This record gives sequence, C-alpha cells and structure tokens, in this order.
Amino acid sequence: MMTNTMSYYRRYLQLLKRQYGSDFPIEDERLDALADAAEERYEEARRDGLTVDQAQELAMGILLDGLESREEEDGIQ
Repeated sequence: MMTNTMSYYRRYLQLLKRQYGSDFPIEDERLDALADAAEERYEEARRDGLTVDQAQELAMGILLDGLESREEEDGIQ
C-alpha cells in the first residue's frame, strides 16, 4: 500500500545518491520505481508471514539487483 509519505527505501536510495553524487547515476524515476518495488516486496513478504528481517533482506535485494542491472546497462564495473 503506497502512501504519500516517503518510504525507507526511497530515503535509502536518495542518501546513496547524495553521498556518491555523479558516481551514482540514477534518475529520479528509476529511484522511485526501485523504491516502490522494494516496498511492495517487503509488504508482500510480511503478509506471507516472513519475519521483519527476512522481508527486509528481500526488499534490499530488489534495490541492489536494480542498481546492479543499471550499472550493467551503463557499462559500469
């Protein structure tokens, strides 16, 4: 369930973007899509009975996989 508040995952990605600047080339639309996907995965995992830590691990996997695929698209190693 998406709300108007900023999610933990969106804040996490924005923090990375601020910290790494041009070394973290991700546009806002991509950032939002990854954050939404991670939040949805977390909520789904909790509904399925996984623990908070297990759900968090799955959601962070969505973020990291999304960032890795972006790096591969851009040819970043």
